[in-house]
This record gives sequence, C-alpha cells and structure tokens, in this order.
Amino acid sequence: MNLVTELEELALATRLKRLGERLSQDVSQIYKESDLDFEAKWYLILELLSREKVMAVTEIATSLQLSHAAVVQFTEQMLTHGLIKTTVDPKDARRRLISLTPAGKQMHKKIGPVLLVIKEENKKWLAEASADLLQLLSELEKSLDERSMYKRIKISLVEQSSR
Repeated sequence: MNLVTELEELALATRLKRLGERLSQDVSQIYKESDLDFEAKWYLILELLSREKVMAVTEIATSLQLSHAAVVQFTEQMLTHGLIKTTVDPKDARRRLISLTPAGKQMHKKIGPVLLVIKEENKKWLAEASADLLQLLSELEKSLDERSMYKRIKISLVEQSSR
C-alpha cells in the first residue's frame, strides 16, 4: 500500500514535489556521470543570469517565482562552486548583485549538449502521458494565480462553519 497514492487529492502537493525531486535527482546524476560539477536545481539561475547578466536576489526570485530563501540557498551553493560572484549594489549597500563568473559561463556552455538530450527525453516522456501535462500545469498555475489554494480553502471553511 502506498499511502501517498491512496490519499489522492490530500497528497497532491507531496506527489508533485516527489515527482520534481525524482526528475531533479536523475538529471543531477547525469551531470555527475558526465563529469559536470553541477546540480539540476541551479539550472534556472544559471540560465537567467546568462541572459540578464546581473541581477539581485529579489529580482531572481521574482523572475523565477521561487522563494527568496530558495534563491539565497541556491546562489550560496553556486558561489561555493565558483559559478557566480556577488557584488554590493553601489546604489543600495543592502542589495547583493549576482552575475556569472567565467567558470559559470563555461558551465553554461558545457551543459548545453546535455540539456538538448534532457529536453528531447522530456518531450518523449510527456508524450507518453494521456494528457498534455505542460498545458495542464499552465492551466493549474493560472487558476492558482487567480485564486490561491489558501483562499479556496479559507472560503470553504468559512462556508462550512456557517452551515
């Protein structure tokens, strides 16, 4: 018996998180076996900085829709691995500006061929499903943008208590 599967809707967030972790772990293992000292969880920041050049933590968090804490954690790890550098914003000493180091730019190039294979395998895997998962995820995200799960539950609890 798999309790998480059995609980269905009650364990939705757990199942989604578990699926994301499986994908991330598998990709990180591929990087490791390809002699790339890189974690899948860093990819979005690496890609964003390769496009935007210099950004503050809050800008990265907003752009990627990640928590500030997650961005700080990932950037600290990337800093330790020499992929990024931080500087103090000359206009606001409280802000850290983050950019890729030459090693970070090189890593972006080195993972390119692996990313192409990952993209193709993701396409094949998604095609095996009976529904368009990417479209479905977009619809679910849009729905939560319109009304968060917090608000949905709160309204239902209020309605339930007034009966």
